[in-house]
Amino acid sequence: MKYFYSFLLLLFISINVHAQATDFITGLNDPQDMLLDGNMLYVIEADSNRIIKIDLSDPNPVPEIVISSLPVMRGLALHGTDLYFSQLNGQNKISRIDLLDPNPTPEIILEDFTSAQDLIFYGDELYIAKFGSHKIVKIDPSIPNPPIIDVVTDFETPIAMELVGDDLYVATYVSDKISKIDLTDPNPAAVDVVSNLLLPVGLVHRGNELYIAEAGQSIGQDRVSKIDITSSNPTRITVVDGLYNPTKGMEIYDNVLYFSENFKISSFGLPPLSIDDFASEKITVHPNPSSDFIEISGLTEPVNYKVYSVSGAVLETGVVAENENINVQSLSAGTYFLVLDGRETVKIVKK
Repeated sequence: MKYFYSFLLLLFISINVHAQATDFITGLNDPQDMLLDGNMLYVIEADSNRIIKIDLSDPNPVPEIVISSLPVMRGLALHGTDLYFSQLNGQNKISRIDLLDPNPTPEIILEDFTSAQDLIFYGDELYIAKFGSHKIVKIDPSIPNPPIIDVVTDFETPIAMELVGDDLYVATYVSDKISKIDLTDPNPAAVDVVSNLLLPVGLVHRGNELYIAEAGQSIGQDRVSKIDITSSNPTRITVVDGLYNPTKGMEIYDNVLYFSENFKISSFGLPPLSIDDFASEKITVHPNPSSDFIEISGLTEPVNYKVYSVSGAVLETGVVAENENINVQSLSAGTYFLVLDGRETVKIVKK
């Protein structure tokens, strides 16, 4: 009898783990990279040659086409209202569109530029993971025909990047590991963070948690894992398995992890973060506590910002520059977290 109960327990655990991964949007054609802007999720649908957007605040969202007729897209990045994307295999370029334009036309930034798997902004510079060239490079896209600057070379098959403060985390597909690069270092070098993964293809972070999509399991057993990036020797923890061919796309909105699989976007509920799960403070705000406005100090250029509740919900988004104000009047009294692109997370208190 005890073996029967043990079997039931194992069955319950298995069903419980798999049941938490929910189909969110189905019927897609090879969804690849994702990018979250406020409550709007932008997704590359590679085999349909288009970018779609999904309003995550809508309880019954319907994907809308942003732009189409763009083959072999892979990476997305946002700077202001400009959405950047890369194309591979015969297209080999990086372009951008203005999201405010109802009928956007791509503007080419780089041509004859191969193997750009992922894109991310740090300040005004666009960092690019060149999968086939085994390196991370950067450009200033505000310059016509921008020069390409090597950041780290001999970086085997970089496929996905995630920025946490000044540290750029990079998933290397063939090396089965995650490394990080300190972008404030004048001579940056890759430092291994965690290894013994199985084909890591996607990254996203929430506070101190770095989530990793791994596509190297057996069919139906691919997984999303996480590590604590504050640990000196982080241990990989399985978050959800039973997946099928996850790709690069991963984002977190309102304590829900969204990730792309072969023909769909799936969702997975996450527990709320504790205060200890947020990164340490370096950028300063004043007054803090505040009842009306906060002013930011320590910025060298305008950056995108998001205000999170302690439960991980995104409450406000925008762009702020040095000594500019952010209006917090609409917030209820309590503790919040201000997250600045390319900077640290700052705890703020509304009184």
